[in-house]
Amino acid sequence: MTDYTAEELVDTMIARFGRDEDTWSFTCPSCGDRATLVDFRRALAEHPRTRSGTPVAAEDIHGQECIGRTLGALNRTDESQARLRNQGKARGCTWAAYGLIPGPNFLIRPDGRRVPMFAPSTVLAPVETVVPTGGVL
Repeated sequence: MTDYTAEELVDTMIARFGRDEDTWSFTCPSCGDRATLVDFRRALAEHPRTRSGTPVAAEDIHGQECIGRTLGALNRTDESQARLRNQGKARGCTWAAYGLIPGPNFLIRPDGRRVPMFAPSTVLAPVETVVPTGGVL
């Protein structure tokens, strides 16, 4: 478990992925799916959700829910979801950082409240430094 201040989290994400927040990803501790903000925007465009009558934004759930929750895993048994995932026909699972077992990491808000979150994904090098040989980004 790791606790992050907002500044520490932003610094970690920039070091791993560069400054483009759309490329920042978190890893589900249950199934290992790595989802970016763009992944969640696309998922919500295909499967819109509301909370208390208000549309859910990708920024509201990125890093706190496995993308499988948005893509239909809640409507399937765990076994069915795992089978579809293994066949490459589904992503993710039903895990949420704010569930029965919170975390595994936490964002510490200025008021001291700990907000459960997934771990930032790991990459081999920051996105900004990866250039294909003989190619153009």
